[in-house]
Amino acid sequence: MKKKYTFLLLLVLIEFSYCQCFTSLKAGYNHVLGQKSDGTLWVWGWGNWGQLANSTGFDEYSPLPLSNNSNWQYFSANKFNTFAVKSDGTLWGCGGNLYGSLGVGNNTTQGYFDLMQIGTAINWKYVVSSGSQTIAMKTDNTIWGWGQNDYYQVGNGSCCNDIVNPVLVSNATDWKMIAVSDVSSSFALKNNGTLWCWGQNIAGLLGDNLLSVRTVPTQHNPDTDWKFISVGTSHILALKNNNTLWAWGDGGSGETGDNYPANYNRFVPTQIGTSNNWKTVAAGFRISFGIKTDGTLWAWGLNDVGQLGDGTTTNQLHPIQIGSDTNWDSVSAGYQHVVALKTSGAVFTWGNNDFGQLGNGTNTMNTTPTAITVVGCTLSTEDFTITVKELKISPNPVHNEVNLSYSGTAVINTIVIYDASGRNVYESQPVASTNLSAIFSLSGLESGCYIIALKNNEKIVASRQLIKN
Repeated sequence: MKKKYTFLLLLVLIEFSYCQCFTSLKAGYNHVLGQKSDGTLWVWGWGNWGQLANSTGFDEYSPLPLSNNSNWQYFSANKFNTFAVKSDGTLWGCGGNLYGSLGVGNNTTQGYFDLMQIGTAINWKYVVSSGSQTIAMKTDNTIWGWGQNDYYQVGNGSCCNDIVNPVLVSNATDWKMIAVSDVSSSFALKNNGTLWCWGQNIAGLLGDNLLSVRTVPTQHNPDTDWKFISVGTSHILALKNNNTLWAWGDGGSGETGDNYPANYNRFVPTQIGTSNNWKTVAAGFRISFGIKTDGTLWAWGLNDVGQLGDGTTTNQLHPIQIGSDTNWDSVSAGYQHVVALKTSGAVFTWGNNDFGQLGNGTNTMNTTPTAITVVGCTLSTEDFTITVKELKISPNPVHNEVNLSYSGTAVINTIVIYDASGRNVYESQPVASTNLSAIFSLSGLESGCYIIALKNNEKIVASRQLIKN
């Protein structure tokens, strides 16, 4: 029995100790960018264009620091490049500069292998890029664009020369969110829930099959209840305020989720199923993912290299649930690979791995979500102090009932127990407080090693390992 506990404890440490320090992840075309809880940015995968800022252009099979700085407030991994905004509002980028897409004043240098500051402005907020065109938002909520502009995709009404420095797209100051496709079109949401678009109208993305381009931001449809969009190569996933999911664009591989096999374009938003409990969605290259409010993960679309994560290589024309776990927090889809975080902070990757984009130290593909270990992702001294001093559980090991007490500075509103695989096996929501005392039964759990975690909303504040006899 002792050996069993040791083995299970090692599994717990893999998920909770070595993976929990990442707080957000974003998949580029074949690379990944993630941020740790200490504010540092880490990258891995394809590096040929300089998008890893490793000075060599070599691929990296395991996470490595993008820089020594820890004051990043936003980042994006894109097709050939990487962008990040510091807490001082400055914008930085590296990687491919095709058509001037880095915004550093030229379109002749094809790639930069170290981070470059873009201009001198100190009020950048948000940036996205297709690898050839880039759209960004400032803290005054104005939109700026640069890069390739042969189909008006920059959005300022000009055509058709490359724009190598940021230019103002719109004087409006009520923009909420921006996104770009890989087929020369751009999109933005306003605070009033309207959706806007411009650029080339490939696959019906711009919502009208009678036009080829839109030269400036134009309202896409009359609806006023859009709250989130994710744009893939040539299809769009969108959430409304009522948490319903909609899609349009190219659906030839099933990525629009409407269960229709024909290879045709969807010109208007079409609801996917009838569910109204979608939490977030992610679109990639002919693939789509969604997480529901119950923490389950769903996927649909192209699956030729197992990128959907269901263990097969069969395309799916409508959303299917991936596994049975109910603690998925976020997901990001790249070209043929996917990265996701669980609420425990564990990092999972799957799909193609030719460039090391799964971050597991190999170039072997995975067809199911698999946790990766990251050296250095261990509990800090501060976290350890919180666990020991503020959270107490007894007895430990426990046979049936366990006593829990907490007295600290953080407000706790959720108690969760995770098993060795990171699955949520128990959850309660006591009255939010900085002082908790509870007794609960574990008679329904199998013998083994678990983690008890106290949360403030979705952030784990304190945790302890618990052995169940």
